[in-house]
Amino acid sequence: MRIDSQQLHRVSLSAEDGRYSELGFADRSSRASDETGPMAVREPDDKALIVDGSAAGGQSTAWKTVEFVVPADLRAEEATSKPPDGAYAWMVIAACFVSLMLSIGINDAFGVYQQEYQLNEFPEASASLISWIGTIQFLVMCIGGVFSGFLCEHFDTRVLNAIGAVIMGAAFIAGSFCKSVELLMVTQGLLYGLGASFPFVAGTAIPSQWFIKRQGLATGIALSGSGIGGMWMTSATSALIRTLGRPWAMRVTGIIAMVAVLLVSPWMRVRLVPHRSERIVDWALVKDRRFCLFLAALVFAIAAYFGPFYQVPSYSVVVLHKSETWGSNMDTLMNGLSVVGRLSVGMLADMVGPLNLLVANTALAALSLLVLWVPFDSVGTLLAVDLLFGFAIGGIVSVIPVVAAQVFGLARLPSIIGLLFISYFVGGLLGVPPMSALLDNVGHRTDYTSSIWYMAMLPVCSLLFLVAMRFTVTRKWRARV
Repeated sequence: MRIDSQQLHRVSLSAEDGRYSELGFADRSSRASDETGPMAVREPDDKALIVDGSAAGGQSTAWKTVEFVVPADLRAEEATSKPPDGAYAWMVIAACFVSLMLSIGINDAFGVYQQEYQLNEFPEASASLISWIGTIQFLVMCIGGVFSGFLCEHFDTRVLNAIGAVIMGAAFIAGSFCKSVELLMVTQGLLYGLGASFPFVAGTAIPSQWFIKRQGLATGIALSGSGIGGMWMTSATSALIRTLGRPWAMRVTGIIAMVAVLLVSPWMRVRLVPHRSERIVDWALVKDRRFCLFLAALVFAIAAYFGPFYQVPSYSVVVLHKSETWGSNMDTLMNGLSVVGRLSVGMLADMVGPLNLLVANTALAALSLLVLWVPFDSVGTLLAVDLLFGFAIGGIVSVIPVVAAQVFGLARLPSIIGLLFISYFVGGLLGVPPMSALLDNVGHRTDYTSSIWYMAMLPVCSLLFLVAMRFTVTRKWRARV
């Protein structure tokens, strides 16, 4: 296989005495094997890729034997003649924005449904039982994402996105006729999650493939759709429930989601595809220490993600004695700040490094919960938590696919993102259900202290794994990674 001498490749290197990432050039005479094996490379400061034991420039140097893994990008094929960074690429970003705005925005707005079910429609049901509707919705999106990522590499993502749109709409329309928590788990939870997994994976993975110069910014814009969706969907859902009732609120939401995602599906296409692989799980990634640390960090980050969104509305009513509308507006505010976080971190990622920003935003999320929400129960501190946590969690979501693209390659990004959804699935199990159980059994549905403590420790655990990953990639403090 030939490697173009004019193209810069990110090469992942590992040795017994440490792992690091290098940027290297290879001349036209250099060859790279599709198989993993021992090869000789220069010391990191030389910034040159050595293949088969000969330097690209013919210069002699000190050698170190390492294990060289050829990135999937080097085995990729272009799925379209459309160039990256162009006008069509921005159309793709717009399509991803809309797809995520509806698929994730509806999930983010579940706190309003939780409030309606808990306080009005099913007052005899426990908070933990009701929370399983939203939890199942998210868990099915994640576990379905593993298979959706694989399907995106084998079938047209535009068709898959359209199929997801129809299932999403049908799920909410069917849910509008349900009169029990159990049936809502099937429709609003399982069926909607299955349909949303297609636009969720495609909208998250595709943007990074279409940009080289402004990859972080473009991905941030696309992923800000989920925050904007959560923001307006929360307010719209609350208004629809008040004026039309919960059944018609679900019908209107289902129709809007179906039509909007169907309209943008023609632009939901990948730019790069790897050589066909029949494996759903790339086990070479699972053996990579960096990937395992990344996976573990995301488990705790995602576990922390939905806690405030689900519990702030009812907390506002029960603890702060505010109206239900005020509680839903707090969710809207948090979603709004998550949009600011997605865009800001997306712009900074190209300058500071996506992994560095992921570490910083996780630290901010942990501090906002530990320092503000744990010791205080006032309106002012809850507003501060909304602002800081919303900004931080938006930044976290924004840079996850950028980190994955830069560290593990672009070509198999849909399946890599799908594999990362395993951590989302486990994180979903470790997040809202235990928080709600603590609220029911320890706080007796009035004292949120134990639930908030649990919520606050999750980003702390995520931060520990991210710091370990950061120093596994490079031990240089000032490195832009």
